[in-house]
Amino acid sequence: MAKVNIQKLWQKKANLPFNSVVEHYNAGDDVIYDQELIPYDVQGSYAYGKMLNRHGILTNDDMKVLKKGLDEIMDLYKKGKFILKIEDEDCHTKIENYLTENYGDIGKKIHTARSRNDQILVTMRLFMKEKMINMKQKALRVVLDLIDAAKKYEFIPMPGFTHMQKAMPTTLGTWYGSFAESLLDDIKIMTAINDILVDQNPLGSGAGYGSPFAFDRDKLSKDLGLSRTQNNVIYCHNSRGKIEGMVLEACCQLMLTLNKMASDYLLFTTQEFKFFTIPDDIGTGSSIMPQKKNLDVAELIRGRTSTVLACRNEITMNILNKISGYHRDGQEIKRPLFLGLRYTEMSLEVASIIVKRVEPNEQALYKDMTPELFATHKAFQLVKQGKMFRDAYREVGLNLDKIKVDKDNIVKMLKESKHQGGAGNLQLEKLRQEAKKLQKA
Repeated sequence: MAKVNIQKLWQKKANLPFNSVVEHYNAGDDVIYDQELIPYDVQGSYAYGKMLNRHGILTNDDMKVLKKGLDEIMDLYKKGKFILKIEDEDCHTKIENYLTENYGDIGKKIHTARSRNDQILVTMRLFMKEKMINMKQKALRVVLDLIDAAKKYEFIPMPGFTHMQKAMPTTLGTWYGSFAESLLDDIKIMTAINDILVDQNPLGSGAGYGSPFAFDRDKLSKDLGLSRTQNNVIYCHNSRGKIEGMVLEACCQLMLTLNKMASDYLLFTTQEFKFFTIPDDIGTGSSIMPQKKNLDVAELIRGRTSTVLACRNEITMNILNKISGYHRDGQEIKRPLFLGLRYTEMSLEVASIIVKRVEPNEQALYKDMTPELFATHKAFQLVKQGKMFRDAYREVGLNLDKIKVDKDNIVKMLKESKHQGGAGNLQLEKLRQEAKKLQKA
């Protein structure tokens, strides 16, 4: 089959042949990621058309035609019929070529004073903004699931560890609540990155050096649904990779919290601990060992955290040592960005399932509340009776074998931690209200 030569936006001569090996290398996997960006490029193109209309470059009739053409593209896209090919080069080229082929002059006018440089910037901003908003809601779902679990198992005791050794008693409520509070901090970081960095408009900066038109870029920002205009035209382009990197930084923080939770689950579901029971609907088995039940989903959260961290670092390496301005290899940022976002989103979804489905084994937890865990509590009891702490410390330390505990006084001692954040005062309702407030923000 003869290769069809699609006119590139940068080609001056029609039907100019282009080396196919170089074409494939230049496009790489970019068209795969651009396929997902088509709705955001359409959104950006229509807003840009409205600005051109305000400045007399597009007529009112042109705008009707532009809307008709862009609506057709979105209809084809939703039906799976607007598919990018290597020769299309990117979503910008395919969209403009469609408009030119079907509606003539409107396709030739839409790129006036616009570069693919600022076009991809705004397309990515719109894409990232929506992704971050959706991810925030998924993260808050996990937070609420954790708070529910913390409330349900608030005073079931659990050994606390330092240096991988038993240290002091704690509760499942405290354990679940720790991850809820950690994710809330991560969500605040993500929200700040989205609101301050992502939610700003670089469109109208052209190739990075502006254009001789008195465009109202603030009005353009409103049409795009972005809260403010990124001002300096050179910085607009220098921020490529910087802002994507910060988006993945937010993902890294979420994943680090999930990683620690997954690591705990993996340790505490071992046969040596049995603190939790793996349900059949999320546990996997072995092809050779009939007795095995594995929490593979937590292992994958643990491993994919490393991948998301690597994606963040790949973006940083991509932008390192580049002079100001646009660079074609900036397209290589898309792969780690898309992968990092996808893994984070998937991990939040399965984390919610783990929290709701993996249930604690109360009997095993009580059994593991061995007397030495309460050594510090016993020392504090002596302090309350008037002894100096260091004297109490030594006295208890020399008589560990005399410490006795039972089920009733275990919970009683844990409830004595009534300070803010202690087992007896987790302030779970305060956390719940904070999560709900973030849901509405």
